[in-house]
Amino acid sequence: MTQNSAFSLSRRALLAAAAAVAAAGRAAAGPGKRSQAEVAYQDHPHGAERCEICAPFLPPDQCRLVVGPVSRQGWCKVFTGPDEP
Repeated sequence: MTQNSAFSLSRRALLAAAAAVAAAGRAAAGPGKRSQAEVAYQDHPHGAERCEICAPFLPPDQCRLVVGPVSRQGWCKVFTGPDEP
């Protein structure tokens, strides 16, 4: 195999780098967090249920259980009211 450039990357190095990037992405999402699609997240309330009164909500726009920013007025199927365990 010939090398046409000054920079050469082995298949092993490329796969190791891809694995590191994937692991970093999972770590950034947080352990045990689920995607918004998986929990049927919506950016509006479901009756009186909304993110800002949900136990896992972290102001101003995060959730302990769902990846990404969430609206205070949003809702998803893992809603846990403030009085629920």
